[in-house]
Amino acid sequence: MLSPAFLGSLLLAAVLPASASPLHLQSYASRSVLSDFNWTLSTTSFEPGKWQNQPYVANGYIGARLPAEGFGFDTVVPINETGQDGTNGWPLFDKRVTASSIAGFYDYQNSTIGTNFPQVNGQEVLSLIPTWNTLFLTVSNATYAVGADPSSITDYEQTLSIRDGIVSTSFAWAPGGSNDSIRLNYTVIAHRSRPTLGLVRLVASNLPAGVEVIMTDAIDGAGALRTTNESSGMLDDGLIWSSVSPFNVTDNIAWIYSAIDLGNGTDLGDRISTPNSVTACLNTTSNATIAQSFTITVPSSGELVVTKFVGIASGLAFTPNENATAKSTVETARRDGWDQLLSEHREAWESIWNEGGDIVIHADTNDTRRLQRSIRASMFHLLANVREGKEGLGLGDNSIAPAGLTSDSYAGAIFWDAETWMYPGLLALFPTFAESINNYRSRLLPQAVRNAQNYSQPGLLYPWTSYGLGVCSGTGPCVDYEYHLNADIAIAQWQYYQATGNQTWLREQGWPIIRDVARMFADFVETGPNGTYITSNLTDPNEYSNHVKNGAFTNAAIAVSLRFAKEAAGVLGLQDEVSQNWTTIADNITILKTNGSDPIITIESEGFDGSIFNGTTAVKQADVVLMQYPLEFKTADPLADLDYYSARTSPNGPAMTSSIHSIVAAELSVRGCESFTYLLSAVDPYIRAPYEQFSEQQIDEYSLNGGTNPAYTFLTGAGGYLQTWTHGFTGFRSRTDRVYLNPSLPPQLAPEGYTVKGLRHQGHILDVTVSGQNTWISHVSGTGELNIEIGGTYATNFTSTAGLTSRVQTRRIDRTGMSNLAQCRSASTNGTTTPSGFAIAAIDGSNATSFVPASTNATALLIDLGSAQNLQQVHFNWAENPPRALSISLGQSPESLVEAVSRQAVNVSSPYDVQTATLVQIAQGNTSDIALPSKPTARYVQIVFEGAYQESESGSGATVAEVIVT
Repeated sequence: MLSPAFLGSLLLAAVLPASASPLHLQSYASRSVLSDFNWTLSTTSFEPGKWQNQPYVANGYIGARLPAEGFGFDTVVPINETGQDGTNGWPLFDKRVTASSIAGFYDYQNSTIGTNFPQVNGQEVLSLIPTWNTLFLTVSNATYAVGADPSSITDYEQTLSIRDGIVSTSFAWAPGGSNDSIRLNYTVIAHRSRPTLGLVRLVASNLPAGVEVIMTDAIDGAGALRTTNESSGMLDDGLIWSSVSPFNVTDNIAWIYSAIDLGNGTDLGDRISTPNSVTACLNTTSNATIAQSFTITVPSSGELVVTKFVGIASGLAFTPNENATAKSTVETARRDGWDQLLSEHREAWESIWNEGGDIVIHADTNDTRRLQRSIRASMFHLLANVREGKEGLGLGDNSIAPAGLTSDSYAGAIFWDAETWMYPGLLALFPTFAESINNYRSRLLPQAVRNAQNYSQPGLLYPWTSYGLGVCSGTGPCVDYEYHLNADIAIAQWQYYQATGNQTWLREQGWPIIRDVARMFADFVETGPNGTYITSNLTDPNEYSNHVKNGAFTNAAIAVSLRFAKEAAGVLGLQDEVSQNWTTIADNITILKTNGSDPIITIESEGFDGSIFNGTTAVKQADVVLMQYPLEFKTADPLADLDYYSARTSPNGPAMTSSIHSIVAAELSVRGCESFTYLLSAVDPYIRAPYEQFSEQQIDEYSLNGGTNPAYTFLTGAGGYLQTWTHGFTGFRSRTDRVYLNPSLPPQLAPEGYTVKGLRHQGHILDVTVSGQNTWISHVSGTGELNIEIGGTYATNFTSTAGLTSRVQTRRIDRTGMSNLAQCRSASTNGTTTPSGFAIAAIDGSNATSFVPASTNATALLIDLGSAQNLQQVHFNWAENPPRALSISLGQSPESLVEAVSRQAVNVSSPYDVQTATLVQIAQGNTSDIALPSKPTARYVQIVFEGAYQESESGSGATVAEVIVT
C-alpha cells in the first residue's frame, strides 16, 4: 500500500498540469522506511554443505561465514579438486569454507595456482583466521557440532536480518538418538560499533532440570588458512587466546581472545578436560586451536543461556597494541553484558540506515516485493563489508573485495570492482562508507608511484589485483594488461569531489592520484596518424580478448581522466602542474568505429570482429557500453553500441553487466521497456535465496557455465544492481556545480514508481520519487541553493532550497511506436526459460533481448494486450535461432483460447553466412509474418514454440527477440 504522504503527492499531481518547467511545492514526504517490510530473510531447510544457503556476519573489519548448523568451521568438498571443478575459483582454486577473516590480513607466498602473468616475485593472498564462533553443547556424551546427523534436527529455521546483520539458527536437536529433543538457538553477531568484537549466544531450552551438561568455548585452528606462527593458550580469568600471522608477514599478527558467561553473576567453576566428542570436531593438530570446557548444572527452568565474547584485532589497525586490544575487547564486553552490547549493535545499524539512504518501491505486488527485498539486501551486503572512511588506518581504508570479508574468492584482492561497481551506489547514499575505497588507494599511492618508476614511467601504476602492499604481481600486473584500472581510480576520486565539493580533500588526497594517473597516461599513449593518439598491448574489460590495440573503453577512460585532471587543477589553481598535451590527447585519442554501416558502432578494439572467443560469444562483460555510463563519453551512436554489444555478451560472464545495460537503456532507449528486461537480467539469474546474496554466475555449476567457480557473495553484482536504482531510472549524476537527473520509468514499475531517499550532493539531501507520470524532487536538507538540471525529453534547469519539492515529468517510452499492440504489456510462460530469457523480452521493443525457452519442447508464451483488440497479424524477429514450428491461439481470457494457427512451419529467412557473421553490425535476425485469419478480436495471444534450428549445449530452445502484434 502507498504511504499517506506519497498518496497525497499523487493526488496533487493529478490536478496540476504537466509541464517541462518544474513546479515547486513547500512540503515533502517523510523519509521513514516502510514499516511493513520484512527485514528478516530465512530458510526452514536444513541443507548442510550447500554454500549458497550460508549466511554470514560482518562489520567491515571482521567477518565470518556460517554453516547451516549455525556456528563452526565447515568445508564444501570439491566435485573434482584436481580439475578445479567445485572449488572456490581463480586464483586459489581452494575448497569453499566457512571463512573467518580480518580486513587487510594478507600473506606473501611464492605463487598461486591461477595467475595472469608469471609469478617471479611472489604473490599476496588473503589469509583466513581461526574460526572464532565455535560454541559446543555436550549432553549425555553427544555434542552438537558441524556434521550433526540431519535426522536429529527438526523444526529448523535460520535467519539473517538485513537490518542489523544478526544471524540466528533455531532448531530442535535430539542428541545421540534420544527421543527427547532439546531446543537450541544460536545467535551470532559481528558488532557494528565495536569493530573488534564478535558475539555468540546460545539459548538451550527443554533441558532436564538438574542434569549436568558441558559447554565448550573454542577457537578452531581449522579455519586458519595460509597462516604461520600459530600459538594459543589460556588465562586464569576464563579467557582463551589464539594468534596467527599471514605467511611470510611478521608485522601483522592477528590475536583472538574468547570467554563465555552464563549471566547473572553465575560462576562457571573450574575448567574440565574437553570431551572427546568435542576434540573430534576440532583441528587439534593446529597450534592455533584452543578450547576450554565447563560443567554446568541445568537450573529448574530447564534453560541455559550462554554468551561467548570474542575479541579480534590485527597489527594493521592496532599495532603495537593488537594483543591488548583483542583482550580488552573481551573483558569490556563481558563486563557490559549481552543486553547492552545488543542494544549498541542495533543502534549502530539504525544510525547507518537513518543517516544514509534508502530505496522504496511503492507498488505492493509479489514482483515488487521481491525487487524491494533484493534492493535492501544489496545495500546491506555492501555496508556489512566496509567501514566508514573516517575510522583511519586498518579500519577505514580497506576498500571492498569482490566477495567481501566472508570468503577468499579472488584471494581477497581489491579490483576495479570497488571503484566502478560498488562505489557509485555507496557514494550516492552512504558517502562516508565510500570513502574507504578512496582511502585504500591513497594509502597505497607511494607504492603505485614506485611501481611506475620500476617500469620507467612517470606518474603511478596500480596493480590489477591489489592487496596489502600494492605491488605488481602475477595476478596483479601493472603493465601490459588492464590499464583502465588507473583511470577507474582517478575517476572515482573526481566523482568524490563532485559529490562532496570538498576542496581540501581534493587537494590533499584526490589530486595527487588524479594528477599522477594523467602523467602516466600522457606518457603511455603513442602518436598515431593524422595527429591521433593510440594505445597498444592492453586488455579492456572484455577479458576474452587480451593484449589488444586501441581498446575503446580504455582509450575513452584515458580521455576522461585527462579532462578531469585538467578540471581538478583549475579548481585548485594548480594549472602549472597540467601538461599542455593532456587536452590534445583527450581530444584526439583513437576510438575505432565501423565505416559506412548504419548505424555506426564503436569497435571494441583493433581486430575485433565479433568472432567467437574461448567457445563463447565475443564479449565477457560490459565493455564498450561502459563508455556511455559511467564515463559519459560521446560515441557516434551509443544506443547502437548497446544493442550490438548486449546481444554479443556471454551468458557466462559475471553478474554486473546487465546493470549497465539497464542504466544505459533507461537513458537512451526511444521505445519499449528493455531497461526493465535488463534490470531483471541484472538480479534474477544471479541472486540466491534465502539470503539474497549474489553469485558471480547465472549458473553455479562449473560444468554448465563455461568452467567458472563463481565468487560468493559477489558484492560486485550487488553494487552494479544498486546503481540501476540510484543512477538508472533517476538518471542521477553529480556534477561539479549541479545535480543532473533524467527520470524515466518502465511500465512494470508504474504508476506508483519508487523513491530514492537520501541522495547526497555537496551537503544537500534529496528524495527523488520517479512515478508513472511525474517525478518529485524533495529537497530534504542543505544550506543555500542547489542547481538541478533535468536532461532528456523534458530538459530544464532550476534551483532548489531545503524544504522545497519540485515536480518534473517522467519520461515514458513504453507506449512509443504503438503499432505493436503487445509492446510492454504483460507476458508469461508455462515453461522454464534460460536464466535471462524472460518472457517480457519478447515484447520489450528491443531485438537485443530475447525470450528463450530452456528446452526445445513446446513452450507457450501468453501475452495480455490489456483489452480486446482487432488483430491482423503477428510479426516475429527470431534473432539467430528460429523455432521449427509455432501455433497461435486467441481469446478474451486465458481459459477461452481458440487456436487460430496450428503448428505452422517456420522458415529461416536469414541463414548463417560465414562472410557476414563476423562483421560488426546490427544483425537483422530471422523474421516471420503470420497473418491471422478473419481479423479476429482478442485480448490474449498465446504462441506455442516448438523446436529450434540450432542445437545449443544447454539444450535451450528458440530465441524470440520480438513479437509484434498488429
